[in-house]
Amino acid sequence: MGSEKMVNFTKYNREAAAQYAMKWALSRNTAYKDYENWGGDCTNFISQCVHAGGITFDHEGNNILKQWYWYSDMSRTPSWTAAEPFYKYIIGNNSSNTHNFGIYAEEVDYYDLEVGDIVQLIYEDNLAYHTMIISDVILDGNFLVDYLICQHTYDLLNYPLSLKVGEKRYIKIFGYYD
Repeated sequence: MGSEKMVNFTKYNREAAAQYAMKWALSRNTAYKDYENWGGDCTNFISQCVHAGGITFDHEGNNILKQWYWYSDMSRTPSWTAAEPFYKYIIGNNSSNTHNFGIYAEEVDYYDLEVGDIVQLIYEDNLAYHTMIISDVILDGNFLVDYLICQHTYDLLNYPLSLKVGEKRYIKIFGYYD
């Protein structure tokens, strides 16, 4: 009988991710490099938020594009700092029938978003160029009015998603396997 690896699932702490986003939306956490002058800081900021929500670094993938971490500017993955590699990593890492190490997220419909979920702006060829996080859900009773987002590259705190122009895709983060 072979040894089987125990896999634990830990839920994403949406509130912690959103709290981090609101704390740092209009400034920078000096523990991380600011990539504003190197193509933008949006995905770096969102990765920080997701990490603050309890998602652990992932070194398990068989190449750097299947990993997600940041220790310094010289020790990081493209999935931490660039919009499309971030998308490919978090959507490709797990599905409903896998239990790989690391994050589990799925692309969802607009109405399925919650605090801490991710929104990306995409080009016509479906490649992401900007990443944002849901910081609040605005309801009128049970009716969804709008979502508020936080972002870097230009910095926004609790900005209405409905005012963001462009094609969007929506990513729900469930948690991670360890």
